[in-house]
Amino acid sequence: MKEQAAACRATLALDDVRLPLQTAAAVLLAYACMKWQDLPDIAWGAFSALFVVRASVEGTIGEATGRILGALIGIALGVSLVLLTNFAQLAPGWGIACGVGLAGYVSIRWPMLSYSLVTVTILTVTPGDDIVAGAIQKTIAIAIGSASGIVAAAAVLPLSAHRNVCVNLAASVDAYGDLLAQWATAFGRGGRRPRLYSKATMEQARRRARDMSSQAHTFPLDLLYRHTLVYQLHDRVERLWRTAALMERAGSLPLSEPVREQLAPALEKVAAAAGSQIDGLAQALRQDGPATMPGRQRAPLQRLDEIIDATAQRQTLDAADREAIEVIRWAWWEVCGELNSLADHLNSLHARARRPGKNQ
Repeated sequence: MKEQAAACRATLALDDVRLPLQTAAAVLLAYACMKWQDLPDIAWGAFSALFVVRASVEGTIGEATGRILGALIGIALGVSLVLLTNFAQLAPGWGIACGVGLAGYVSIRWPMLSYSLVTVTILTVTPGDDIVAGAIQKTIAIAIGSASGIVAAAAVLPLSAHRNVCVNLAASVDAYGDLLAQWATAFGRGGRRPRLYSKATMEQARRRARDMSSQAHTFPLDLLYRHTLVYQLHDRVERLWRTAALMERAGSLPLSEPVREQLAPALEKVAAAAGSQIDGLAQALRQDGPATMPGRQRAPLQRLDEIIDATAQRQTLDAADREAIEVIRWAWWEVCGELNSLADHLNSLHARARRPGKNQ
């Protein structure tokens, strides 16, 4: 029963299931509210509810806020230009061109306000007999639909962007650690080193973390609660991901069999130490709070340095081997350096969180 319940929760947590349920709930809520109040323009409310639902609560709030503000700007422009066009007895095309042009500039300058293009176009193309009353009715419908989207996102299987960032960062770090271990094992056996970018799990987690990081910093939440820490954390992990290119380069260089056999044991120990540290980092990211993380493990890396230095001093070593071992040394120092940097950053965040009265 526990396994079935866990499987059911995992299924409901998928976007393929959760987002359709939230969207349906948002549209039904908007429809019910507008029918209850006997308001016109039900379609405007339903479409607003339909299109504001995002993968997280924060993303939905940001999208709904942008839709409402954009609608207000478009309605203000549309009403003003229609009245001005009628007063000056100009052709309707002037009002349409000016309204769409101004709303287009606003949309380019502030993409979250792009809905202003829709409202200004509707009002200038089909102004109606009482444009002011029509604009007010549309504004109310858009506000009800957008609010329904927020309520549905918060009530039906809600997902926090801030929390989901940490979960996906941990998943990507875990996948990166697995690939480092596979790289060291393949090197020791003389096989083809795996491509670090070929791991679908890591790439999916990276994309999801990037998306959730953006949604966690949407307006107006960025004014009430600045998620600078989320951005900082995402940037630190991004720096770790960039070392994958160095490992790709280190794995592509040819290396003679005797040199490879000398380096293989030391590299396996370095990879094991990095894997242990990565496990602690992933645990700390998932907990989003204090966790026990292993300290800096410099001994395996220093031992690798000694072996590389001794190997490089040999007069019989050719240029290709010298280049390969120096690239390997550089790549692993960069990997371990970024792991230490991420560990220091997490420790500083946890220390800051423990301070009384400190708002994260």
